Amino acid sequence: MSKERILITGADGNLGGRLVKEITERTDYGVVAVTLSRDMVSEMLEREQISATDRVIPFEQDAFFHSDWSDLKVSAAVHMAFARGNRPCREIANSLDYARDAYQRLYELRVPRVLYISSQSVYGTTSEWRKEDCPPAPESLYSMAKYAGEKLLEARFRDVPEIRYSTLRLDYVIQSQRLVTALCKDVKTSGTINLKGGKQTFSYIDRVDVAKAIVSMLRFNGPWRPVYNVGPNRMRYTLTEIAGVVVSVAKDHGIQDVKIHLEENDTELWSGMDSSLFMNDTAWKPSMDIYQMVEAIYEKV
Repeated sequence: MSKERILITGADGNLGGRLVKEITERTDYGVVAVTLSRDMVSEMLEREQISATDRVIPFEQDAFFHSDWSDLKVSAAVHMAFARGNRPCREIANSLDYARDAYQRLYELRVPRVLYISSQSVYGTTSEWRKEDCPPAPESLYSMAKYAGEKLLEARFRDVPEIRYSTLRLDYVIQSQRLVTALCKDVKTSGTINLKGGKQTFSYIDRVDVAKAIVSMLRFNGPWRPVYNVGPNRMRYTLTEIAGVVVSVAKDHGIQDVKIHLEENDTELWSGMDSSLFMNDTAWKPSMDIYQMVEAIYEKV
């Protein structure tokens, strides 16, 4: 078993917990789980049903910033800690302060590889497939902050050749979006789906595949590009198509007569990225299709 460890900030979160599970179950790495408190790590381990608890070192933020942890043999860090988009502005601003200080600490201890988890939202709204060279155009405080986190990463490590760094811009993580959960709940409670618009487009990735993508990146020994898109390559669905998948899942689970009421309008929403660079470099591909993602949510609501 490798004595090397992966440090993860925000390890108690939805994505962080799944990444801890992926690392402990499918790699030889250990994990340094950075959170506000040790109790949050314990809750995450229980929630994710992680059995290899001896491979996870809980690490409070104060220790992360103010202790010498060079003896932990951290060979890579994944910075995931960031306020959700619906949180108060102060919390989002604090996330940038945290990112700046975290990058500085990783620089001081010369962690050789640093990943920052960003969002497709930095591209803004465009009907074109988003590629890494598309000019960012954030439209919200959250997406602007995510992009600022990318620039802080670049500024800290750009002139440090011994440290590899990269940003992963994730497609919409389906567990973090309200739409599919709401549609599944509607079907289970009333057997009816009410839609407005119909032509809006969505592209999703499951948190399971996000964790696998990050591990693929950590295993990739070639040159890291500054930015990668991570999601199902050039794949998106309209609102009505998403509703149709929910209906199919419901029928397969015994609800046969689901009604869809559509109030058509001209509402536009575009999503979807070109993730071919990441797939070509790391050989990663999503393991879950849209039906499997929706079914996993349907079974939990």
